[in-house]
Amino acid sequence: FFLRTADAVRHYQAVCLPMSLAGRLVGRLMPSLSARAARPAPGIVRRGMASYTEQMEKTGRPLSPHVTIYAFPTIALSSITVRATGILLTVGCVGVAGVSATSGPEATKSKVQAIADSGAAPLAKFAVSWPLAYHFCGACRHAVWDLKGYGFTNAMMLQSSYAVMGASLAIAFLATSASLPADKKE
Repeated sequence: FFLRTADAVRHYQAVCLPMSLAGRLVGRLMPSLSARAARPAPGIVRRGMASYTEQMEKTGRPLSPHVTIYAFPTIALSSITVRATGILLTVGCVGVAGVSATSGPEATKSKVQAIADSGAAPLAKFAVSWPLAYHFCGACRHAVWDLKGYGFTNAMMLQSSYAVMGASLAIAFLATSASLPADKKE
């Protein structure tokens, strides 16, 4: 277990990287050897799978329950949400860029203005500002974890999960309630 990122990098450079490169070299120079090493022994696998299947059928339980039956811890949900907001922000940026590229900048401006003039403007602002704020706050938390190695106790991770949620909601509500001055018509 590595407490510091530098130790992990040194271990990777000293041990893992040469092993990986050696494995690739053997695979390229002697493909028949690497292919044989990767194949399971057919009789052993079949016997093991058959006995496992028979055991599970006797219990009457499903082979693999769906993931939704588990209660995820707050820390895991927070980390998953950081990744999900990053994906949503990427999809949103690509979507806006696609609309702008296909329709032109004036059409994009008119679509944004139509949303701003509708009653859905606060919801649209929140739909953009909250994922951005959450992803930023979560990325800051992960940077502290990665660069400083601080906050790795369960209690501190739980506190930081709630802090990220609270800070992102506060930032999003502030951004949603703020308005920029309208463009002056010439």
